[in-house]
Amino acid sequence: MYGIYKFKRIGYILQVLSKHGLEEVVSRSNIDRIIPDSFLLWNTHTRRIFEDNFNVRVRAAIEELGPTFIKLGQLLSNRADIVPRDLRQELVKLQDEVPTDIIDIKAKLQEAFDINVDEHFEHIDEIPIAAASIAQVYRAVLKDGTVVVLKVRRKGISDIVHADLDFIQDLVKLLRDKYEVIQKINLYEVVQSFANSLLNELSFTNELNSIERFRRNFNGNHTIYVPKTYRAYSNDEILCMEYVEGIKVNDISGLHSYGISPGTILQNCLDLYLEQILQHGFFHADPHPGNVFVNKQGQVVFIDFGSMGFMIPRDRDIIEAMVINFLMNDAKDLIRNVKKLAVVHHIEDERQLERDAFEIFQMIEENALDDIDIAVMFRKLNKILQYNSILLPDFVYVLLRGISLLEGTGRQLDAQLNIPQSIKPFATKIAKEKTSADYLKKQLLEKGKFIKEVLTEVPQDLITLLEKAKSDKLTLNHKIQDFDRMQLIFHRIGNKFLLSILAMTFGVGASILAHGRVGYILLGVPILSWLGFIASFVLSTILIIYLLRSK
Repeated sequence: MYGIYKFKRIGYILQVLSKHGLEEVVSRSNIDRIIPDSFLLWNTHTRRIFEDNFNVRVRAAIEELGPTFIKLGQLLSNRADIVPRDLRQELVKLQDEVPTDIIDIKAKLQEAFDINVDEHFEHIDEIPIAAASIAQVYRAVLKDGTVVVLKVRRKGISDIVHADLDFIQDLVKLLRDKYEVIQKINLYEVVQSFANSLLNELSFTNELNSIERFRRNFNGNHTIYVPKTYRAYSNDEILCMEYVEGIKVNDISGLHSYGISPGTILQNCLDLYLEQILQHGFFHADPHPGNVFVNKQGQVVFIDFGSMGFMIPRDRDIIEAMVINFLMNDAKDLIRNVKKLAVVHHIEDERQLERDAFEIFQMIEENALDDIDIAVMFRKLNKILQYNSILLPDFVYVLLRGISLLEGTGRQLDAQLNIPQSIKPFATKIAKEKTSADYLKKQLLEKGKFIKEVLTEVPQDLITLLEKAKSDKLTLNHKIQDFDRMQLIFHRIGNKFLLSILAMTFGVGASILAHGRVGYILLGVPILSWLGFIASFVLSTILIIYLLRSK
């Protein structure tokens, strides 16, 4: 059944792409010069074809194709290393808003959890309070009076997403195999990472686990509040969590009505995000104002944990070191850490890279938030990455997007904020922890464990290697790129070498026979010598022709 659905979905995708592609051809044909203005005024669709540019048409096609393509477009809008600036500016406008579906929420709960809904819920709103492409959100009240929200996955959305991802991956794989530029920008790896992230977002069980992990990370921190979850009413398609009263983080008048300073909230947001990144390695990937609230107690409340970023401990340590490098204006050490973090890099001029990094330091340190053009800074950063062929791990681009969103919020809350001064206290705290006795003891234990493993395993590996070599069982497996071409080259070299040896052999042999005057004599030279000279001349001529053809 999925195969049939996938085939239909691919047909629909091609139909939409064809329609918008055909409109682009028409818009560039200048045929509008012979179409009456009265017709264009009356037919709004035709008029739009000639008025909208290519980037607008791309966005329109993406919005028509639905959630998977919209989310991919939103991801690419933050990848200046892949997408041209004009197209990125258009992709930023993508909206993940769709009409609500009619869902019998009580019947869905009863079927999912085999319960009598009226015995567990005092009330459930029939009209959703929010609707997106993947899910709809309903407000409800439990029997004990607790107000909760029920996040319900749309029917059939899983099949749509899986079919779309299959199509996108197959298409990018085809382009990668055909065009070298697709390989260089690592588009397939970007799409793979996006697919994994979106499939995780489809699973509300993953989101529930993320919320609980997030709450554990901030246990005891009173500047943040993480909504409670209810596993009894949650599964892969339904998520039940506490409803939190509050205002959006960028609601200045609302903050003042709560008696809360916007500057304080911004500082708390920065500290909390730094803690997510540097201490936990697990951070909210979409902290736009619609996902960050402030309650009456002045606590920051993150919601929508479907998209999260995470780092392995080694990457987290490198990012920590890079933040300290930034605060210390240590461009040289920063470059060293960038090289450790990068998946690929090819830095030809480290001194120039050091100067570029220091220029960014100065740009941030000497200006308040309102005076920093984040777009200019990101463009410069992207130019540096491209020039030095530096490819960073996927989580870095997710992190940059989160920082960009927070920068927009910060600009609204306190435009005079100086970023280095604001993050210095937190970074100082991290630096102190790195020099504490407990941390150093932990590092020594880890290094000792590693050395023990090396001393234990390497001798055994050497013994195994020597035993194989001694018994003639040692084999080397290797792969040579363009082996067929290399084989042909060696074959031709071998032929030329053989011809030169034969020509020389016949020539030398003929000369020896000529001096010996052996056998029949013709014009004072033995016939065998004549045959040798002729053979040497023919072979030499063939060799010269070979050499001329091969230049």
